[in-house]
Amino acid sequence: MILLLGGAYFARKSYKQNLPSPVWVPMPINPELPVEKQDEIARELKAKLSDRKILIVVSKDLGLAGEWELPTDAACADELARRMFVRAGEHETPLGKTPTINIGVNGKAKERRLSEKISMRLMDDVFEILGIEPPPKKEF
Repeated sequence: MILLLGGAYFARKSYKQNLPSPVWVPMPINPELPVEKQDEIARELKAKLSDRKILIVVSKDLGLAGEWELPTDAACADELARRMFVRAGEHETPLGKTPTINIGVNGKAKERRLSEKISMRLMDDVFEILGIEPPPKKEF
């Protein structure tokens, strides 16, 4: 009975670690923009972020080849392009819901920390693409 319960515990733990867990960073946008314009901005931003050169630099900066056990940074760029998403959405704030553009990565629950790093690194490129001064980074 103990072996059965132990096996069930480890099976459940493995199952939960492999569940999908997308991570994104919300970037607020003008609330008066129509939904069609928000979707257009998201599509254009995704096209610019999907540039192979940008994705290779992100892969090199974060050492994704070692993390994902892929042979080259180019292969990591292909995988990152497959996992990355940019979509319009909403974010709950103390003042109510605010429209946002969500920039993120699809991954598993056990890869959550890496997905967070990738999303934050992609935001650096978003600020550069949009010509916006990035906010100061917090030191912990």
